[in-house]
Amino acid sequence: MDDSTLREKALEAIQNGKLPMRSPDSTTGGAGCNEACAICGETVRLTQMELEAEFRQDGESPELHKYHLHPRCFMAWEVERAKDGTAHS
Repeated sequence: MDDSTLREKALEAIQNGKLPMRSPDSTTGGAGCNEACAICGETVRLTQMELEAEFRQDGESPELHKYHLHPRCFMAWEVERAKDGTAHS
């Protein structure tokens, strides 16, 4: 997939509420875990690198939301978030 298509998919994921607009509370990288990428939907295979973005949700029942992303998909998401000026907030 080319970069412009990935950015379109990232924007769509943000607009549909599939991915948050804010910066993750933590991001880790490592080997893929055979989960679907939150942007492109393709599996992040064990032989590939993945970035895992974590978001804590406070409240009466705190939760941790994790999103698995290919590095290029993560960067497309960062680009779309930066357009709004929130990528580093």
